[in-house]
Amino acid sequence: MKKKPVFTFLQFSLLVHSMQVGTGILSLPRQLAEIAGTDGWISILLAWGLNVCFGIIMVLVMQQYPNDTLPDLFMRLFGKVIGRVFVLLLVVHFVFFSWSVLVNAMLYIQAWFLPLMPMTMIMMLFVVPAYMMARHHIVAIARYCEFVFFLSLWMGFVFIIPLREGQFVHMLPLIKEGWLPIFKAVNSTTFSFIGFEIIFLVYPFLNRKELAIPGVLLGNTFTLLLYLASTIVCFVYFSPDEITQYNQPFLSLLKVVEFRFLERFDIIFLALYLFVVSTAWVPYIYSAAYCSSHLLGSSNHSMHVLLFSVASLVIVTIIQPSWNQSELWKTWAGYSGLMVAYTLPVLLLLYVKLIKLVPRKEVHP
Repeated sequence: MKKKPVFTFLQFSLLVHSMQVGTGILSLPRQLAEIAGTDGWISILLAWGLNVCFGIIMVLVMQQYPNDTLPDLFMRLFGKVIGRVFVLLLVVHFVFFSWSVLVNAMLYIQAWFLPLMPMTMIMMLFVVPAYMMARHHIVAIARYCEFVFFLSLWMGFVFIIPLREGQFVHMLPLIKEGWLPIFKAVNSTTFSFIGFEIIFLVYPFLNRKELAIPGVLLGNTFTLLLYLASTIVCFVYFSPDEITQYNQPFLSLLKVVEFRFLERFDIIFLALYLFVVSTAWVPYIYSAAYCSSHLLGSSNHSMHVLLFSVASLVIVTIIQPSWNQSELWKTWAGYSGLMVAYTLPVLLLLYVKLIKLVPRKEVHP
């Protein structure tokens, strides 16, 4: 019998972390500053706490049926008809989220690197390697996320360079306008933190399931440290009023990083950062293809990945997405993520506990 592929605790943690890190970090400091000022970093801490709690709820749900992925669980709990409806909604979520991440990254590349290149060609540069990766099992994708994580560790030290010219007085006083703006700013981190719903699909393949909750904590903590570092550095370097004037303050911050042997470090950094972003859209494409293949009763999801890739090229060619459309799609994807990552785990846990409290009738021969 063929052995089921499994991945390690670290791969599980880094997969959760990788799906949370995308292009959202580039504009997150501005979004937080517009609502909560320089106290926005506290909102990141609150968002981290919420994500850890809901990630643990996901694990508690999956512990009830440790060999089932979420589509299997839908079929088990609600039957084939209703279960397929829920799986279809899950497909829509993953497709739309992967599409929004791809389009956002494509627009960044066109604006910063290739302003004269057609969008179709840029999208092709994304979807071809994404197809080659997403057509494999999620374990292979988790190994890719692990490789990219260690390959990109040096990027964290870049945050130290602008601090030499920063003013920490920008951070004072703490909680200057009360807690209400800080609570409101938590909502701005939703899109940036969403991604941990991958737990629903990968839990059965974790080799030591008792480490799932520590894995959720570790993966979210990696994301927390990254967002905190980038946000605080931007707050310290830019004045509270100045930071709101930049659409992507993080990229503007990189322009001050200079080396005698290297010009335009920000361009090189963004090009290499695409590898980090790819660890978000590749698992999302896989998740969409896995759920759609499960919906149609197929054991091979590679054809579904191909269809998604071709459809992305066709749609980009027809509609030519703009920044305004991308922001609108990100907002819709955030609402979808709220339903799947926050509402769904609570409802599933309550439903599972409820049906286990209902006594089953014994059937006598």
